[in-house]
Amino acid sequence: MSDVRYCAVCGRPLRDPASRARGTGPVCARKLRTMPPKVRRQLLPVDDVPTGPYL
Repeated sequence: MSDVRYCAVCGRPLRDPASRARGTGPVCARKLRTMPPKVRRQLLPVDDVPTGPYL
């Protein structure tokens, strides 16, 4: 995942280069680290994250 524009978990725009390289924002990355692996697999990857002005 290089230069991803939106978080794969919540769909918010990613501004930080490290977040873009990771594909998740800092808050979602922190939450994912604390989740069991089974739950993480269900959340990622998200291909149908809505994007638009309503986020």
